Amino acid sequence: MKDLADVDDRRLVPLLASDPAALEEFYRRHVRPLTRHVTRRLGDPHDAADVVASTFLAAMESSAAFDAGRGKPIAWLYGIAGNVMAMRWRRGEAESRAVARLHGRRETAQKDDFDRTDDRLDARGRAQPILAALPGLPGSERELLALVVHDQLTVGEAAEVLGIRPGTARMRLARARARLAPRAV
Repeated sequence: MKDLADVDDRRLVPLLASDPAALEEFYRRHVRPLTRHVTRRLGDPHDAADVVASTFLAAMESSAAFDAGRGKPIAWLYGIAGNVMAMRWRRGEAESRAVARLHGRRETAQKDDFDRTDDRLDARGRAQPILAALPGLPGSERELLALVVHDQLTVGEAAEVLGIRPGTARMRLARARARLAPRAV
C-alpha cells in the first residue's frame, strides 16, 4: 500500500475510482467531518451513515469529472452530499404521496403538528427582519453565515469549504453579525 498521507486532495480525487489506497486516504480524511455535517442536516445518525456511504460511492464514480479549477475537493464532496440528501428527500416525499394515495386519504394532523407549525410561524416572524437583511450582505459573508448557522459547521470547517483562512472567516462572520445586529430585536 502506498503512503498517500502527504498527497493533496486535488491529486487524490482523480484516482478514487482506480486506486483503492487513494480512496481509503480520501475517505479517512473526510468521513468524520462529512458525517457530522450530514447528521446535523438530517438529525438521524442512521440516515446520515447511508447518505455518507452514498456520497463516497458517488464521489468515486464521478471522480474523473472532478475539475480542480472549479473549487476544492472538500466543497465538491459536500456538494455531492447535498445532492444525495436532496434526492433522498424527493424520493421520501414521493413515497409519502404514494402511500397517502393508497390509503385514499391524507393523514389527519395531530395536535403536535399544529403546535410545531405555530412555533415555526412565531420563529419566522421573529427572524423576518434578519432574513430581510441577508440579501444586503456581500455574497462571501452570506455564504459563510449559511455554512455556520444553517449547516452548523465550525468557522474552521466553513473556512475550509470556502477555501479561505480561518482568520478571514472569523472577520467575515464578525462583519456579517455587525451588519445584522441592528435588525435583531
